[in-house]
Amino acid sequence: MKTLKLAIYNVFRNKRRTLITLLSIIIASCAIIVFGGFMTFTFNGLRESTIKTQLGHFQIGRVGYFGRGAGGLRPEFLLSNPNEIEEKIRALPHVVGATQRLVGSGLISTGNVTLSGVLTGVSPEKEEKFSFAETMVDGSQLESGLLGECVLGEGLAKGLDAKVGDTLTILASTVDGVFNGMDCTLGGVVRTGARALDNVYIKLHLPDLQRLLDTTGTERVMVLLDETRNLPKVEPYLQKLAEDSPAESKLEMRTWQQLAEFYNRVVNLYTSIFHVASIILAVVVLLSIANTMSMCVFERFREIGTLRAIGETRLGIMRLFLSEGLVIGVLGGLVGIVAGVIAAKIINLSGGIYISPPPGMSNGYMAMITPSPIYFVWAFTVSVVASVSASIYPAYKASRLDIVKALQHV
Repeated sequence: MKTLKLAIYNVFRNKRRTLITLLSIIIASCAIIVFGGFMTFTFNGLRESTIKTQLGHFQIGRVGYFGRGAGGLRPEFLLSNPNEIEEKIRALPHVVGATQRLVGSGLISTGNVTLSGVLTGVSPEKEEKFSFAETMVDGSQLESGLLGECVLGEGLAKGLDAKVGDTLTILASTVDGVFNGMDCTLGGVVRTGARALDNVYIKLHLPDLQRLLDTTGTERVMVLLDETRNLPKVEPYLQKLAEDSPAESKLEMRTWQQLAEFYNRVVNLYTSIFHVASIILAVVVLLSIANTMSMCVFERFREIGTLRAIGETRLGIMRLFLSEGLVIGVLGGLVGIVAGVIAAKIINLSGGIYISPPPGMSNGYMAMITPSPIYFVWAFTVSVVASVSASIYPAYKASRLDIVKALQHV
């Protein structure tokens, strides 16, 4: 405790130098917290958008379906009893939605222009919860009972130069490899947020797509929970449902994390950038504190010599300077956390930061800062570790000073 008290006193002996050193730590800690809060907001938004627009929290399909790779509709992967599976899932706790999906590929034409697209069959009455991130550009979503309608992605509609109310012709190959066609009325144009999907997106009533593909089955059942945090509570039930399925129609379950390739790539990219930025900030803090501590040793030669002359050990000298580094790191880290929270609130109150559309996306967004405790710990740890590490060499040099030469230093 005496060493710690003396270290605190020594830190504030030169207030101007200590303030400059603390500012470097505070700015680094603030930057870590703000960038971490930006990542948290981005990950949360992308996660919910991915779940509520494309994947759901879980998907159930036949064994081999999720690893089938590229290719069209394959009969061996069609569910034989999708309605029964859906009913069992709806009875589980925390489940707020379950819907069947059928996906195929085909050609869509206005008569003058023909483009390829991905056909998605949905049940409109169950689809509202799964269309969270779809933005209506024109018209309206599919309505239950009004068969013969379709909804297109914005890019595909522009490519076809199709307007709401136009009649379109869709051609596709059935499960038996025979070409089939149908006419549909364009009921709406949507923007999904993913430019690549907007260029091929064709949404149909499930019965219409089943008739076009000449099948009565569906490929998968998508499951939506009340909150993402309840995913671990529901996963064992769905895993058991898949394990207890009959051998002739064995099921398998996938979570959204296992299916969200784009989300996982974004998380890995941002996390790597965050780690590199943290290392750079830590090096800046380390060099700043190393310079400060070296100056302290140079200015206190006679003081160190006096302490050694009255019986202080080399270990005691090292402990003193390391304690000073620790005090600077702890104080800078704590103030940095407060500064980071204040900076986050200022950014949020100002309306956030506009982020232009990332590659492959069609919409920009206003990014807020969501401070997270994990980044408080990260910022504080970087501050303390960098401060103590920067003090090791100056402390060692101070402890090795010759007593007589130190006392004679002017």
